Amino acid sequence: MPVQALSEKTAIAGLGWTEFTRGSGTTPAVLVARASLMAIEDAGLKVDDIDGVVGFFWRENPTVAPRVLARMLGIPVLNFDSYHDGGGWWNAATVLTAAALIHSGLCKNVLVYTGTNAYSDRGGGSGGGARGPSQFTSPFGQNHAAVTFGEVAVANMEKYGTTTLDFAHLAVTQRRNAIVNKKAQMRKPITIEDHQNSRWIIYPYRLLDCCQESDGAVALVVSSADQARDLRHNPVYIMGGACGQNEESATAATGKRVFEAAGVSPQDVDIAESYDDFTFMCLKHMVDFGFVPMGEAGAWIREGHGALDGDLPINTHGGLLSEAHLLGLNHVVEAVQQLRVGGVVDDLCEGPHTYDRATCRQVRDPEIAFVCGIHGGSAVLLKKG
Repeated sequence: MPVQALSEKTAIAGLGWTEFTRGSGTTPAVLVARASLMAIEDAGLKVDDIDGVVGFFWRENPTVAPRVLARMLGIPVLNFDSYHDGGGWWNAATVLTAAALIHSGLCKNVLVYTGTNAYSDRGGGSGGGARGPSQFTSPFGQNHAAVTFGEVAVANMEKYGTTTLDFAHLAVTQRRNAIVNKKAQMRKPITIEDHQNSRWIIYPYRLLDCCQESDGAVALVVSSADQARDLRHNPVYIMGGACGQNEESATAATGKRVFEAAGVSPQDVDIAESYDDFTFMCLKHMVDFGFVPMGEAGAWIREGHGALDGDLPINTHGGLLSEAHLLGLNHVVEAVQQLRVGGVVDDLCEGPHTYDRATCRQVRDPEIAFVCGIHGGSAVLLKKG
């Protein structure tokens, strides 16, 4: 597969987010509008400059539709809009969709967003009984995510000897990152013992293996590389990516293609923002995409390779486990922050980065970042400009 034609022809120019809470007190539409206006302003653009809108959601927690958002914001001309229900496997795909719209000439500046009251509206769309594929699994006990993703973990544990103690090291690593992240929901320190003593949800997952439910919104603005170079921040180029399917085999479809699309290898990546709905799934992605040898994920995280000063810092914001659950689009926000000149703006340094891990989560001199969704269903590579 050749390098994609759109590689480094587009860039993420603006970022926006709301407070991440357990009780927003408002609607997803208002949350998304706030994050969107922040992203547009952050890029140094005006609402009138936006002519494409790409949103995504999970079917149980719908957000505001693109055309409704466009009316709310006062976007005068909407050349293209997209609204996808892919949930957490679509986080990187939204970025690629925006990049394709820019590269094709259909749009000049595309707003990408998601937002939810997932905590406040817990169980929102599931009250009417099992529908679709779930009608064949729910009656047999597979009625929540920990069951679905637990099966994958147990099979790996049996084959490779991965343990819940390995999961604990990932949870603690990510919590350390969140402690110095001012927008993270979970900032209380945890220990390996805290993880091992947390209550079981369903084997092999304990409470501290599971992601959060969050209220909030995040947004991005994608522009052409040429335009982004003249905007407020250094461009963060979209190198390329791939989309597969929302199932365990998806990484086989995306893992090789994402690196071929960008013309790089896993060894060229400096930071990884890997979808972490559960601890093991995050570790699985690291193996499936070629960052860690098969069967060695447990040792890799225990030895500190995924820490902020490790070989490949992982989920530098705390991830879905500790920052917030915004369907992984907050992973893209974090990757862009890490790649910007000046780095992240929401750690405890409040000034030049010190790399003192008690206050600073900025990685030293990252150039390329990787982001993926559930099961590697979509993935994208980003490059500092």
